[in-house]
Amino acid sequence: MPYYRRNIYILSVTVFLASLSWQQIVPFLPKFLREIGGGGPHFKLWVGLIFASQSLAAIIMQPFWGKLGDNYGRKPMIIRAGFCLAGVYYAMSICQAPWQLVACRFLNGALTGFIPGSFALVGTNTPEQEAPRYVAILESTSNVGLIVGPAVGALLAIMGGYRCSMVVSGTAVLLSTLVVWLFVQEPNKVAPSEKTSLVQDFGIALRSPVMSSLMFAMMLAWMFGNSINPFLVLHLDTLSGWCPWWLPAVIYSLPGLAFVLTAYRWSCIGQGWGYHRNIFIGLTGGAIGAIVLFTVHNVWVFAVVYFLTGICLATLSPAIGALTCTKVPEEFRGRAYGIQQSAGTFGSLAAALIASQIASFFGYQGIFLFVGLLFFFGAFVFKGMTRYWAKD
Repeated sequence: MPYYRRNIYILSVTVFLASLSWQQIVPFLPKFLREIGGGGPHFKLWVGLIFASQSLAAIIMQPFWGKLGDNYGRKPMIIRAGFCLAGVYYAMSICQAPWQLVACRFLNGALTGFIPGSFALVGTNTPEQEAPRYVAILESTSNVGLIVGPAVGALLAIMGGYRCSMVVSGTAVLLSTLVVWLFVQEPNKVAPSEKTSLVQDFGIALRSPVMSSLMFAMMLAWMFGNSINPFLVLHLDTLSGWCPWWLPAVIYSLPGLAFVLTAYRWSCIGQGWGYHRNIFIGLTGGAIGAIVLFTVHNVWVFAVVYFLTGICLATLSPAIGALTCTKVPEEFRGRAYGIQQSAGTFGSLAAALIASQIASFFGYQGIFLFVGLLFFFGAFVFKGMTRYWAKD
């Protein structure tokens, strides 16, 4: 079996476990925050901080780790990130005050990068004709973790509390890191043709019509989830209709389910007519879906519309990954992934801060209107940016 095929099998499992570990914790962080004394009049502010702090650190550090990956290999970066992430989960499990949780989230953003590193390794150690499909497979396994994670987290919270869920997450990531260390191979380590600083790398990306467009699309894609996800479980409590205990976890997972069911098909369509069209469809569909969600007041109708919106959003990350594999030079690809992640986390930071303010003044419903208008604007800006791709 070729090494790159063995890599995709192994990394699919480890990325699934890393995503599962992440998603069984994140939906319930607001409730854990209340448990450790973060409730009261400043509750929404604390929610914004625990999500924004992770993004703030990642904006700076993810391009740095991507650059080190280009220089020294992506596998060492995956191993480093895995050990750090496991340590952060264990530290979160012993938090006793809101500021400690914020500090752990900051370290989470500053030190980790397990999943982006896995994407970069696959993108640089897979034959070019296979790379977009392999990246889409890895995206799908990551989103399987998104589907299963909230349900597992809810079950663990009932059985042993939120701290138990965090310990389980840390152990799963630790085992995944050891598997990568022992079995993943990275024979292709393309050294950069010239030494550049992080500022110069950002300059190269921003001057490239393709890379700047992908950064913009990644920023918007992350803003959707990070505007809605911190408040989704709380918003569902305000909707009418019978809502069993398991339904919030299921609804939280619906975009991931939509991704797994449709992402590979979207990739095949994009290969035929151009991945940039997939991104435009995703942005437009996400805008329409968010506007409709703004008007919905029944929890079951919300679930249906949220799933359909997830089908549209499933076009985004595989298309961005495929374009990175096919249009970004191989020696810059690791840095490109890091810079895209930085753009995404900048969007996450802005989204968390803006959404917390909107929730405070206009209620949770207003977040969906904000996201819908943002995506309509973003769709037309992205379409205009693609007109300059021929110059790249």
